Amino acid sequence: MKVAVKKFKSGERYLFLLEEDGVPDFWVTHFVTQKLRMSHAATTIGQYLNDIKHLKRWENINNRNLLDEIYQGKVPNQEDINKIKEHCCYQAKALKEMKVSNVIDMGLFSLSKSENKPTIGKSQYVARMAHIAEFLHFIGQERVKRKPDAVKLFDLLDSMKEKLKSGKPPKKANKPLLDKSGISNDVFEDFVKVSKPNFEYNPFRNSVIRLRNYLIVQTLYETGIRCSELLALRISDIGTDVEDPTLSVVVRHDSKDDPRLREPTAKTLGREVSISKELRDLLNNYIKNYRSQTSLAKTHPFIFVSHKEKKGHYQSGQPIVQQTVNDIFNKIKDVNPERFWGITPHSFRHYFNDQLSDIIDTERESVRQEVKRLEEEGRVLEAKQYANENTITEQRELEIRAELNGHSSLDSGRAYLKRTTRKQTKLIRKKMHANQKHKVESGQNA
Repeated sequence: MKVAVKKFKSGERYLFLLEEDGVPDFWVTHFVTQKLRMSHAATTIGQYLNDIKHLKRWENINNRNLLDEIYQGKVPNQEDINKIKEHCCYQAKALKEMKVSNVIDMGLFSLSKSENKPTIGKSQYVARMAHIAEFLHFIGQERVKRKPDAVKLFDLLDSMKEKLKSGKPPKKANKPLLDKSGISNDVFEDFVKVSKPNFEYNPFRNSVIRLRNYLIVQTLYETGIRCSELLALRISDIGTDVEDPTLSVVVRHDSKDDPRLREPTAKTLGREVSISKELRDLLNNYIKNYRSQTSLAKTHPFIFVSHKEKKGHYQSGQPIVQQTVNDIFNKIKDVNPERFWGITPHSFRHYFNDQLSDIIDTERESVRQEVKRLEEEGRVLEAKQYANENTITEQRELEIRAELNGHSSLDSGRAYLKRTTRKQTKLIRKKMHANQKHKVESGQNA
């Protein structure tokens, strides 16, 4: 099975889950049309379909068809749910080599060593189970709604949905991800340095591609925008204010202008982000002198394009895709793998927020010093008023982060506090070690 995308004339991207014979799965298509299409972006629908595809793998491995069983009045019981939960801990690639047969391969799979079965993180597991529960519940109700015992089956389906979504994830789904929150600032700075067009160790040969790739890295470095937002940037999104250059992040779902089937769209709210004058000028230079020379330059408005052609596959001037950016980063990382191992396009968003934390801390200290000065001069009321007007509280900090990052919820900003917290913890630990009375002395051999 595979997820396929069809672009309609309206610009809408419609996603299908195709059977092995290339025919869309009927009930999955019904679920997308009735439940998801009007309220979810194509990228979110794609996540639903990949999770449903994972459930279909479980059915194939165990020679089951849950929707047919539900129609026959057999709603998944607790044992079934536990097995599905265990299956959903594993990455899709863990099951790719398993053949469909009447033999339950899951038994052998479960007996293999745990380190040989790549698992997913807790948040991905929770989302996967929610998507599967919603699919089985909705389509289950659709299939039994005209049966005489529909009310009883609806109650059983409600209970099944709650059980699928409830409880703690199996320990297999709690595998910690590599922590990239401790990457130091100078690693990011060095990464940008390597991407510069004239740097001697820049891994790209073509001078135009060097320029384009540098602009991609520099834009992420200065703005902290998501990679999907960068890919969706249009020429018209470059601000025209000479003294205050900006880029506009605009939410444009199902764009007719975008030839890409998998359309990159802004996940967060639209906003204007400030950039340096130098970046603004270099972007305009790239568009005017290099992008304009590509075959498809005038067929779409997107800034970053391909500059190579491959007959029968793609032409120069096509807007680049996520994989292109990943390849750019991977090639730069290969210049110094040990130093750049943790750098990804998204990690620059964390870097941006860490810089924001430093500036906010500096502002807070500045306000404290001014309040202290006013109080020492006996201007207590003035000091209080100054503090009320200028102190950056946690609430105000989250509001600032939401504005700069385009978050619809203030809680989204809390995730970016982790890296700063770890850095502060490291400094405190060093101070604790420095204050310890007993140190390790040289020459203390057995």
